[in-house]
Amino acid sequence: MGAFIGLPPSLIETYGSDVKKVYKANGVPLYLGLITMFLSTFVHLMISCAIILQLAPILFEAALPIQFPFFFFALAIYIIVSLSIGSILGLIVNNQAKLTMIAQLVFLPSIMLSGIMFPLNLLPDFLKTIGRIFPASWGYRLMLDNGFCFENLWYLILVFCAAIIVCAILLNKQKSK
Repeated sequence: MGAFIGLPPSLIETYGSDVKKVYKANGVPLYLGLITMFLSTFVHLMISCAIILQLAPILFEAALPIQFPFFFFALAIYIIVSLSIGSILGLIVNNQAKLTMIAQLVFLPSIMLSGIMFPLNLLPDFLKTIGRIFPASWGYRLMLDNGFCFENLWYLILVFCAAIIVCAILLNKQKSK
């Protein structure tokens, strides 16, 4: 949620306001704003997830992951991919109200159809197929015990690489504005 609803508004504030002009006037590369916000959001989301992970057994009687290093590495990958999609949203949409609606249209189906909220076997086959489009289903499978494998990783790598290309194109368009 932080990647889709938290990061994009910050990008709109930076690239849709006078901050972009200040960057240009002082010779700061435009991509630096995206990178610093991306990293800041990543750190905040990882801290939030670590806190939730520690409190989940106490509050919800949840089982902890068996392999912590693989779990956190998979979580980091999923957060990075989600932030890259959020970055695209923040660079494409210029209006805060529209951004909120579009971000929710991306976030809600991604969570509802990924298996995170409820088991996938409760969904009809066509919704399972649609759910596989969203990185949340791949990230969830990657974070499951013994789920860290290339079979669950390749799609996230593909989405991240595509997002980097799209962000580079969008930032180049920002330069000309």
